[in-house]
Amino acid sequence: MVRYTGPGGGALRIGIPLELPGGLLDPALAELAVTHPDTRVQARHLSTAEQLALLQADELDAGLLRERPSGPQFDALLVVRERLGVLLAAEQAAELAGPDGIALETLAALQWVGFPRSGSPAWYDELTAVLRGHGLDLGPQAPPGQALIADVKLATVASGQAFALAPPGWQQPLPDHVSWSPLAGHPLVRRTWAVWPADSRRRDLGRLIAALDRSAHG
Repeated sequence: MVRYTGPGGGALRIGIPLELPGGLLDPALAELAVTHPDTRVQARHLSTAEQLALLQADELDAGLLRERPSGPQFDALLVVRERLGVLLAAEQAAELAGPDGIALETLAALQWVGFPRSGSPAWYDELTAVLRGHGLDLGPQAPPGQALIADVKLATVASGQAFALAPPGWQQPLPDHVSWSPLAGHPLVRRTWAVWPADSRRRDLGRLIAALDRSAHG
């Protein structure tokens, strides 16, 4: 973000979730740097729930959320849809993979490396409903405040007793003993929404949203 931050001008406060697809923001921020060089971008990694709370408190100007808020207070734009696949120990993946990927129900004997429901309640409920619908016993919820960072996913999956979900083109390098596979039928789709106050009149924010719209639908 630093290379898009110009001296002086107003701050544009943006919330960003973990595992944002690479390259999603770069074109929009580059365009913003040209058209509004005095705008200083302040980006923070926050969960969906944290971003929504800060948007409601007028402490963020825009956020990238895993769920779309209801009601008229905010406008929203769908900026990316990701078909989630699965991270498994490489030997397990080789045994379970079929011609179209790994069937979700074949993971029933493994532990899901999940995230706290408090971070994104609607997305958590949607995701876990699909997992349970395929016969998976999810066990206890992850404790609030536990960030699902890449190292945790990889270390747990490498044990051979767990699986984790990740999009294709996951930015973290995989060790040789862990592999990514698509899920057969693509039962899990993760959406990311750009969300901002409906009454905002900021031109720099409008330019950023327009650029994200072009990237999403170009």
